[in-house]
Amino acid sequence: MKNRCVQQGLRGLGAVVALGALGLWSGSVEAAGFANTAQSGTATGMAGVATANADEPNANFYNPAAMVFREKFSVYAGPTLIMPSVSYEGQGVEEQTEAALFPPPNLDLTLPLGERYAVGLGVTLPWGLAIRWPDEWVGRENFRAQQLQTVNVNPNFAYKVPGVDLGLAVGVQAMYATLTQERTVILRDDTEVPVLLGGEGFGVGATAAAFYRLNSRWSMGLNYRSAVKLNFEGDAHFGEEVEGTPFEQRFVDQDITTELTVPHTVNLGLGYQLSQALWLGLDFNYMTWSTYDRIEVNYEEQSPEGEPGESDPPTVIEANWNDALAVRLGGQYAITDALTARVGVAYDLTPVPDETVGPSLPDNNRTVAALGLGYEVAGFRADLAYQYIYLPTREIRNGSVDGDYQLSSHLLGVNVGYGF
Repeated sequence: MKNRCVQQGLRGLGAVVALGALGLWSGSVEAAGFANTAQSGTATGMAGVATANADEPNANFYNPAAMVFREKFSVYAGPTLIMPSVSYEGQGVEEQTEAALFPPPNLDLTLPLGERYAVGLGVTLPWGLAIRWPDEWVGRENFRAQQLQTVNVNPNFAYKVPGVDLGLAVGVQAMYATLTQERTVILRDDTEVPVLLGGEGFGVGATAAAFYRLNSRWSMGLNYRSAVKLNFEGDAHFGEEVEGTPFEQRFVDQDITTELTVPHTVNLGLGYQLSQALWLGLDFNYMTWSTYDRIEVNYEEQSPEGEPGESDPPTVIEANWNDALAVRLGGQYAITDALTARVGVAYDLTPVPDETVGPSLPDNNRTVAALGLGYEVAGFRADLAYQYIYLPTREIRNGSVDGDYQLSSHLLGVNVGYGF
């Protein structure tokens, strides 16, 4: 007979991966799922509009082909402060996630090389999420807390086609990620065992982009970021509470492995300079979340009841996420030569189907409202932006801590730069 308690505990990591868990500060940020698209104060103030904006300072993330339209070296950096909140109502109780503030940073370095070439480096945290329910919450056996963090180091090379205002770019993504999850196994009324699962992963991907100025008013942008397979190696650890109990041999600390693939991302943008002071942009973002079809978690050891020399069979989790589209509309207005105001709205479709949605990420279609200000003088630049993300109540009735969940998030983007 297999070690059912251990299998139940280890299965939690597969659930984290399959549910895309860990985006509250990436996922709940601006894009559905667990994608963090708030990577500059400029774009955040326009609800993520950036693909066709030649003035976007974090070009390495939003469209590296725009680098060839800059004249000198520039540096741009800052955090996006994310404050998510999830409420739960069901089974006769009301619960709230613990208050938290997450500050994922971003960095952009761009160096033009003459009139035709440019190189750049972007460092971002493009995928992630964090959520923590109270210690005694009703769903702690299914899930209590988790966190995913990814660091993407992205060098890019851009080339301007002679005779036309067309820039092309290619780049590499080198991604490092950490993943943790906590849950509780309730053995009896007086014995609860905390389970901690965690690991580190690494993967490599590519980028490609184009930026085209049709004339003095119209611009177009296309940015592609490939899927990246993250190969995780980690371990499962059970709390000291099990020591000295009849269940001690059933909870075996051991190594585990799994894979998580972040999706392909395609961004298409249109920009229009309505007047000398007013610029408008429209972005379409498409993510292939269908890469989350099934996740397999492998164990290094066999349970005490198993055959010597064998390992437990893998746990297979069915996720079946759907590809999803987001539409963003924003603009910026130059109040003075130094001061710029920004505004934007967005609507983002959720990729998570009713069959697999859970308390790790009770995602739903998102409505985003954004405001921002920018100040620029003598080559120095500062951008401040605010977003409010609202998700309508998501009813979960699939056996994964059934109830009604409502998620919202506040974002504050703060960036400074030089060379613009």
